Amino acid sequence: MAAKVGLALLVPTAVVSVVLSLMTERAADCVMYGNRCSSIPGPMIFGAFLVSAALGAFAVGCPRERLPFASARSWAVKLQGVAQVAMAMLLLVSP
Repeated sequence: MAAKVGLALLVPTAVVSVVLSLMTERAADCVMYGNRCSSIPGPMIFGAFLVSAALGAFAVGCPRERLPFASARSWAVKLQGVAQVAMAMLLLVSP
């Protein structure tokens, strides 16, 4: 259930983080003048998004019989949450 919620909130989390990031004075300065822009590479943010999506899809779609150990789904959901929070934080600090 938590993996489904995480997957459902992945895109809205990204959109809200980008909107909040673009509302700052730093983002306006970066967009208009090219000053104070972030040095965080885009592929790092996109990688966190993909990791969160992949772990969520694994946790939702993999049957228990095929899991390598009993708590694999639990670990996947926890790592999905960590990747999603990391993605949001990276988006918030990079205009």
